[in-house]
Amino acid sequence: MVVYYRDPAVEITSTAIHIHDRVFRLEDLEYVWHREITADPRAMRRLAGRGALNAGVVVGAVLALLGLIYLVAATVGEPGAAGRVLVPLAIVVLLVGLAGPALEWTLHRLDHSYDQGIAMHEIWAVWRGRELLLLRVADESRFGRIYRSIQRALEQHR
Repeated sequence: MVVYYRDPAVEITSTAIHIHDRVFRLEDLEYVWHREITADPRAMRRLAGRGALNAGVVVGAVLALLGLIYLVAATVGEPGAAGRVLVPLAIVVLLVGLAGPALEWTLHRLDHSYDQGIAMHEIWAVWRGRELLLLRVADESRFGRIYRSIQRALEQHR
């Protein structure tokens, strides 16, 4: 038996599709298709969060750039200002160094939100002569892996 896909809720093998507690033998499936449905509120919150993360990264970068420009302008404007600028400059460097982990987390969340997408995906099948919803998922990349695995299993089975 070949396993094409496995996660805690779904397993696709060369003989059957296991979704939660249900088992669908491949020989009982006549046709499998998918469709995209309207996004649910969770997906819309992901989209809003994605926009907030993008705005936060841009605003943070602009503020850091403006701070550095201000420090350089203050240093160039007065010959004795170098000593007064070193302490704020050291603070800015420290904050930039500490911003790395926060920026890493922000970018990870942003990547994750793009992977999930904003739509719900359904996998349907004609099973023993009737149409049946096999699975509904919001994670676009997981949906793609599951659907491709079902296609491979059906192609190898027939």
